Amino acid sequence: MVDLPGETPLAGRLAVVTGGTRGIGRGIAERFLRDGAAVIATGTRPDGKVPTGARFAQLQLESDESVEAFCRLIEKEAPDIVVNSAGVSSPQTWDAIDVATFRRNHQINLVAPMLICKAAIPGMKRRQWGRFVGITALSGTFIGRKTRAAIAAAKGGLDALHATIAADGAQDGILANCVAPGFIDTDVIKELFKPDEIAAIAAKIPMKRMGTIEEIASLVGFLCGPENTYITGRQIVIDGGYTRTL
Repeated sequence: MVDLPGETPLAGRLAVVTGGTRGIGRGIAERFLRDGAAVIATGTRPDGKVPTGARFAQLQLESDESVEAFCRLIEKEAPDIVVNSAGVSSPQTWDAIDVATFRRNHQINLVAPMLICKAAIPGMKRRQWGRFVGITALSGTFIGRKTRAAIAAAKGGLDALHATIAADGAQDGILANCVAPGFIDTDVIKELFKPDEIAAIAAKIPMKRMGTIEEIASLVGFLCGPENTYITGRQIVIDGGYTRTL
């Protein structure tokens, strides 16, 4: 029997969201809180500000020691939901890309998330319920973009990781998916592009606008909520139709 969602469909659940101090990660943490979940949100700075009601945990994804300490916390807290939202992008052309940058991208975008997922799985198996969502990118699986080799390879790996978790965890009630946002109205976009460049990008999107953080959070909330009982092993694009009309 499927539980129908109420006003607090995630009441009694514990969700972990990496990168929960800003942007998409913060929006996802806020969505989980509204849905009644307890939330642990991470940030890189010791004074990170998470949404009111969430617990803060400092996490440096490029530090083995920090990731190991966080995984011990995961093992102790045994979350029901894990969203790997934190990430990094280091644009470089192929003739300029260096191994150190490539490895750093993989450590932050793929290796650390893998360890975090691994730490959460035993608790999910005990409860016979769990949800994983990885925030990926259009670059890597859906489109090739100049200067995006490092993040594309890592995010493609993150998608493959979640597909494998979905296959391994299905019999234990564990669902795993990825969400690939298009151009979303975040501080990062505003840091990377000038206003006229943002306007030009929006003009190429069928809906003629950037997506919102709330739209991404709504999709993640659905994937992790009681209404989703059968979607697993998928990477879902949310981009206003951009990649279907290139």
